[in-house]
Amino acid sequence: MRGQEPVRIPKEVLEELESVRRYTRARVLDIPTLRYVAMERGKPALDLWIDEHEQEYGRGLLNGFQPEN
Repeated sequence: MRGQEPVRIPKEVLEELESVRRYTRARVLDIPTLRYVAMERGKPALDLWIDEHEQEYGRGLLNGFQPEN
């Protein structure tokens, strides 16, 4: 079922997302907080990706994330 597959994101973005999650010690972050922490921690690829893919981020929270090939 396509809607329940992990969301594929660029490897760099996934690494930055995992870094922000480790820093905040939280798995789920609201988008404004995630973008703020990403910029504060020097993770511009994550900030840009979230800005352009808010719905995919929400799906990824439910279904997980996977790096693109």
